Amino acid sequence: MGFFDFLKKKEPSTLKFSEIEAWLDKQVEDKKLDQKISKAKSIIKDKVEQGYKYLEALEQAGLKNANIPERAKHVMEGHRKTYVIKLKRFLDEVEVPDDFSQLGYYSAKFSESIDNLSKETQKNYLVLREFMEEELSRIVKSVKSIEDELSRLQASIEKEGLEMIKDAKVKLKLYKDDLKKKARLEEERAAQEKEFEALKERKVKFEKRVDELKQSNDYSNYKVFLEKKKKYEEKLNELETELKTVFAELHRPLKKYKRGSLSEHIIDKYLLDPMGTLEEDDSLLVMDFLNKMKQQLDNLELKEKQLEKTMDMINKLNKDFFMSRKLEIGRLKGLNKDAATKINRSVVALNISENETWLKKIDEKTVQAEQALEELKKEIGDINLDYLKQKVKEKVKEIASVVVEED
Repeated sequence: MGFFDFLKKKEPSTLKFSEIEAWLDKQVEDKKLDQKISKAKSIIKDKVEQGYKYLEALEQAGLKNANIPERAKHVMEGHRKTYVIKLKRFLDEVEVPDDFSQLGYYSAKFSESIDNLSKETQKNYLVLREFMEEELSRIVKSVKSIEDELSRLQASIEKEGLEMIKDAKVKLKLYKDDLKKKARLEEERAAQEKEFEALKERKVKFEKRVDELKQSNDYSNYKVFLEKKKKYEEKLNELETELKTVFAELHRPLKKYKRGSLSEHIIDKYLLDPMGTLEEDDSLLVMDFLNKMKQQLDNLELKEKQLEKTMDMINKLNKDFFMSRKLEIGRLKGLNKDAATKINRSVVALNISENETWLKKIDEKTVQAEQALEELKKEIGDINLDYLKQKVKEKVKEIASVVVEED
C-alpha cells in the first residue's frame, strides 16, 4: 500500500439489479425496524384484547336506575346491541402490517376508519351515554389508544429517514408489477394473434367454398330461375298497375253506382284489390256490373267530362280485356310458383346461404379479435420498463453511493 493511497477516490460499490430488493431489506434491517414494529404490534394486540373485554363489560352492565320505563330499556338494548356489533367488527379488522413502507398508509386509513365508526355509532353512543357512561368511556379510550400507538410508531419510523428506502421499494414494486403485467399481456397477445390468424384462415376457406359453389352448373341453373322469377314478378306488377289505374279512374262512378246495388260487395273488392279479385272472378262478374252501370251513367250525377271518360273506359273494358289479363295472371303466377319451388329446393343455394352465414359470423369475430389485439398492443406499448428501472436505479443511488449493474 502506497503512502498516499488514502488520497485516492474510493470507488463506489456495485449492485446487481436483481439484488436491489434484498439490499433495501438489509438497509431496513440494519435500522432494527422489525423490533419496533413487533413491539408496537404487541402493544396494539393487548389494546385490542382490552377493547374486547370492555365491550363484554358493556354487554353485561346493568342499569343503575331500576325505575327506567320498559320502553326506554328496550330502546337502550337495541342501541347497545348495534354498538357492540359494530365495535367488535372494527376490532376484528385491526391488522398492523409488518412492512414499514405500508405503515403510513395503514395509519391514515385507520384514522379514517375511526372517523367513519364515530359517525356510524354516534346515535348509539348518545343513547348509551345516558345509561352507562363509565363503561362506554373505557371503550372509546381503548380504541383511541390504538390510534395513538400507531401514530407513535409512524413518528418513530419517520425519524429513521426511511422515506428514500420506502420510495425505492414502491418504485421497485411498480417495476416488478409492470414486468409481470407485460409478460401476461404478451401471452395474451400471442394467443389473440393465433386466434386472429385462425379466423382469417377459416374466412379464406369459406370464401373459397362459396366461390366454388357459385362456379357450379347447379348455381348457374339457380340464377336462371332467379331471373325468370324476377321477370314474372315484374310482369305481374305491370298487370296490377294497369288494373289499379283502370279502377282508379272508375272509382267515383262505381262508388255512386254501388249504393243499393246487388253488386256492392264485388265492386268493393275490385276497388280494393283489382288483380286479386279478377283472378278469383271465374264468372267475370265485373262485366255484369260494368254493363249495368253503363246503362245508368246518366243517373249518377257525373260531370260531363267525367261521364265521357267513364263511358270511353267501359267501352274499352270488354270481355277479351278481362279474360286475357285473367289468363295471363294465372299463367304468370303458375310460372312464378314453379320457379320459386325450384329456387327453394336448390341445394347449392342452401349451401351458399349456410356458408355466407358462417362468413358473416367469422367477419364479426375477426373484427372483435383485431380490436382486442390492437388494444393489447397499445397496453403493452404503454408499459415503459426501461423508464421504471432507471427510476429505481436513481433512487438507490440517492440512498447510498451504489452503482446498479444489469444482471
